[in-house]
Amino acid sequence: MGTAAYVGGISGFAVALGIGAALTSGCGVASADAADSGSSARNTSSSAHSAVGHSPRSKPKAKTVKPLSDNKTRVPVTSATTPAVTTAAVATSPVTTREGWVTGPNTLTPSRFGIYGTDVGIMWDNGMTGANHQVLMIFGDTFSGPSMTGAWRSNVLLRTADPITGVFAPGSTTNPFAGSPLSSAGMSKQVIAGSARYLGPFGSEVTIIPTAAISVPYDNQYGARQYVNFMSVRSWDFGGAWTTNYSAIAYSDDNGQNWTVAQETIRAASWLRSSTPFVYGNQNFQQGAFVKPPEDSTDAGYVFSYGTPSGRLGSGYVSRVKEADILDLAKYEYWDGETWVAGKPGAAVPILPATRSNQYAGGILGQLGLFFGSWVAGVFGVGGPSGHVSEMSVQYNTYLNKYVAMYSSSVGSVIIRTADTPQGTWSAPTTLVTSVQYPGLYAPMMDPLTTGQDIYWNLSIWGSYNVQLMKTTLA
Repeated sequence: MGTAAYVGGISGFAVALGIGAALTSGCGVASADAADSGSSARNTSSSAHSAVGHSPRSKPKAKTVKPLSDNKTRVPVTSATTPAVTTAAVATSPVTTREGWVTGPNTLTPSRFGIYGTDVGIMWDNGMTGANHQVLMIFGDTFSGPSMTGAWRSNVLLRTADPITGVFAPGSTTNPFAGSPLSSAGMSKQVIAGSARYLGPFGSEVTIIPTAAISVPYDNQYGARQYVNFMSVRSWDFGGAWTTNYSAIAYSDDNGQNWTVAQETIRAASWLRSSTPFVYGNQNFQQGAFVKPPEDSTDAGYVFSYGTPSGRLGSGYVSRVKEADILDLAKYEYWDGETWVAGKPGAAVPILPATRSNQYAGGILGQLGLFFGSWVAGVFGVGGPSGHVSEMSVQYNTYLNKYVAMYSSSVGSVIIRTADTPQGTWSAPTTLVTSVQYPGLYAPMMDPLTTGQDIYWNLSIWGSYNVQLMKTTLA
């Protein structure tokens, strides 16, 4: 794959700043910190992007960072360094603070794993017990040097027993519980790879980006199998929009050390971009999020799989499948607004938000696809309803006794919504942080171990091109 001209994963483009639009109408905002000192001094490459999206990436300037003297992987933010928050805001809204960096020059990831710059940072519980219990993190396009230089990998994986303190043990080429799967000393390997055999005659690939991950019980030596949903990116287009060839699921039976792409899970984004025939509706499941209901729920035993079209302009959809059938697309059921419909992704309706307004659909040909229906849509590609939901994560929260969805919006904010069931109806949005505070923010990914009043989550920052840890205390 050509890597020099196409960099980044889901983060191909920073979210817009737009001060007038940054505070979403009707959303409460309470944040106990200011913009990160590195982000606040960014050049104008992020702020120049529009709220709709961004032009293809230019490489950011190198950031000068003083190494931590104690080699800690976190940089706590104290109340002394943050502005005051009004009592009224705290009383009615969640409060969000920055906890420190997960990756990058302020951490050990450059020296231990060759991770100087990266993004996305999807977290999930590996489903194991005792000493084998870990949180796994998978990242998007990764560089070993500053300013997106050095060794490039399309995705890498880290492991930790404590995602809050962010202690990553050294990696290994063989140990499936080491800090990271390595290709060589000090260099994390690319764990999920694309293949020319997955592409159709109109397909070309610039990167493979993970979008969701989960573990389920499985009859192997560890009692759990790891699953990652990923997208094959065909091109970075105009701001906030990119084109995919397909999405698919890769699985690992050794705690993420080695991965196999399940070809039967390939969802073509349109005709002729993938080796798999296009099925109408699959264009809405190019990016995703996974969640498992609590064990005492009537939905226990299912994995709920959310989807959005490629890019940052589409709505969210939802399907469900029994844990044992996660690799069998024929057994997925799709929420049509009233009931679950088996085997028909085109039956799924937008749930986040429930909108029918169409987004950008690939110019005139894309609009023709929307007008004439599924076959033409499959030839030219369609955008679908415009909900501006992107880089989503979902969990069941034990403090609220509700499902929580977190995603980045079109106006450069991180949004949180709640619902009693995985399909909704979802609450009105509440804004947690904005791009005024964190220029170039995107991809909020929740920690699976913090499901109470305090939720920890990873947030990607475009300017520094790294992931930082956030904490939200629910009201």
